Amino acid sequence: MLSKLARDKPVVLEVIRRIVQLSLFILFNAGLMGLAATPVLLPILVPSATPGRTVGNAFSAMEYMLSEAVLPLIPLAIFLIVGALAGRALCAWACPFGLVQDIMVHIRRKPVEVAAHTHRSAVRLKYYILGICALISWSLAASLAAGVGEDYKRALGPFAYGPFTTLSPAETLFSLLPAFLVRLVEHYEDVWAFITSLPALFWARLVLMGAVLILVAYVPRAWCRYFCPVGALLAIFGRFSLLSLRINPVKCDKCGACVRACPMMVKLLELEPEKISDPECIFCLRCLAACPNGAIKLRIP
Repeated sequence: MLSKLARDKPVVLEVIRRIVQLSLFILFNAGLMGLAATPVLLPILVPSATPGRTVGNAFSAMEYMLSEAVLPLIPLAIFLIVGALAGRALCAWACPFGLVQDIMVHIRRKPVEVAAHTHRSAVRLKYYILGICALISWSLAASLAAGVGEDYKRALGPFAYGPFTTLSPAETLFSLLPAFLVRLVEHYEDVWAFITSLPALFWARLVLMGAVLILVAYVPRAWCRYFCPVGALLAIFGRFSLLSLRINPVKCDKCGACVRACPMMVKLLELEPEKISDPECIFCLRCLAACPNGAIKLRIP
């Protein structure tokens, strides 16, 4: 019986996580079923343009507030609080685009393994993307506050209101694409004229979304690992989060099962075993489930 429970533990934990992800996805879009929207911002990729959403996207709200020269204290406070308490746990348990990635990876029977040196270099990309988005948004806010930013704002066009949000694959998948399909049906009498009237930005967003979906089908959680600025900002605030993992050195035989199971390629065996709060860890608990000796535990102070 004990051996059967040990074998079933990874499956049970994954099922629980899928149930939580799907339940929250439905809840976050329950406005389509009549549930009223709430003034709650979350640091996850909830599409800001979806009519039925019940919660807001803290990152998109921050970008929009800066485009109006308003100091985004509330979105920043949300990132700080969530990061300090739970690190990047919402990436694994609540983010709708995280759910998409977990589904897409099942398209291939065997995911592609990224070389360690490539991973170490690529993992920095999301911080560069965060830096570029912050530079655009904060420089625009500063110029608007100084009274000289209107030309800059017009030059940025749609990117003024969200340098990242405008190109976000989650926004394209959940907001832009459904709206496009609805309008396509409305223009069924002259589909070609409608399609050719679409701006180049629309097609660029569609291509970017397609490329990301193909990538995450080959590389588990590739978007979270390498490109998501929301995860990057959470990682900065969550470097010393209260939520962490602990490895019992007496039970651990260094078999490496935890490292092989980690979709974020966190080198758990190379970290301080008493309190593992690596900024790249999303607390999916696959390492905990994969450990044959039960050496890994979730640590909550």
